[in-house]
Amino acid sequence: MSTKKPHPHFDDHGTLDWFQTLEGAVDEAKRTGRLIFMEFGRKACSQCRSLVEAIVPRPDVAELLQNHFVALAADADGEDDAILRLASQLPDAMMLPFVIFADAEGQFLEGYSGSASAPYLLKTLNRLIATRT
Repeated sequence: MSTKKPHPHFDDHGTLDWFQTLEGAVDEAKRTGRLIFMEFGRKACSQCRSLVEAIVPRPDVAELLQNHFVALAADADGEDDAILRLASQLPDAMMLPFVIFADAEGQFLEGYSGSASAPYLLKTLNRLIATRT
């Protein structure tokens, strides 16, 4: 039985298996045919904490993320060039967290920055899933 990798900063109550490198997330996305959901933030960010601890574990959100996405926790203070290139493609990003969606090749699809509600995230997840089927 495999153990999920926890988010490096916040407790999502065991909801997702979090990768910390784009390479690992891409490998898993290719292997499983899923998209990538990236939370780009930092430990001191209250909105990042809220996303991971309050929104991600909601049953309606968790089900979509678990079935259709590979989770990537990216540190905004990190030095991973591939993640920084992906984050730089988010237009007008001003506030953390940056929520970024990528395809199984690691190519930017869309995203947003700052706090977002569960309904907004659900709408985005459902739209991305629908475009794949």
